[in-house]
Amino acid sequence: MAEFETHPREVGPSLVTAGLAGGPAIMVFDPDGLAKHDDVPASWHHLLWRHQVLWCRLPAMDSLAEATQKTHELAAARLPLDVVAGGTGAAVAVDFCQAHRPRSLLLVDPGTVPESVSRLHDDGVRISVLGTEGEPEPRTLGHPDVVVAVTDLVGESGEFGGVGGGLP
Repeated sequence: MAEFETHPREVGPSLVTAGLAGGPAIMVFDPDGLAKHDDVPASWHHLLWRHQVLWCRLPAMDSLAEATQKTHELAAARLPLDVVAGGTGAAVAVDFCQAHRPRSLLLVDPGTVPESVSRLHDDGVRISVLGTEGEPEPRTLGHPDVVVAVTDLVGESGEFGGVGGGLP
């Protein structure tokens, strides 16, 4: 058995940026650390023609600091930001969204939906949840169901819409 100084998911870039520079942004909070080879999952590639995807690999060091810096750049350029978070990344994403208000937030199999999500909703952030609370095995963010939900959210107009049932 190989010995690692760090967990294998920590290896790789903290934030992977792909897609249309200067386009609407989709910030992804990934607790599984996909995109460790400096590319978003292939299932997301069709979104890169109209959006920039900012894949925040939560297991990697400094991922939140880099996400914050990128969010400031988006705000300075007046580019819209939508957020997708999977599994245990939901709580991190909700906290992040409190400080950096996006247009929309999609939580994918969050386990439990943080109570503070209602404050975001009250402040005009569109909230959607894919999956039900407490699902035993959350889907990875590269899963086809997630890609369909994100594709539906961004649609042809590049706007997030509703998926799931809105607030749980």
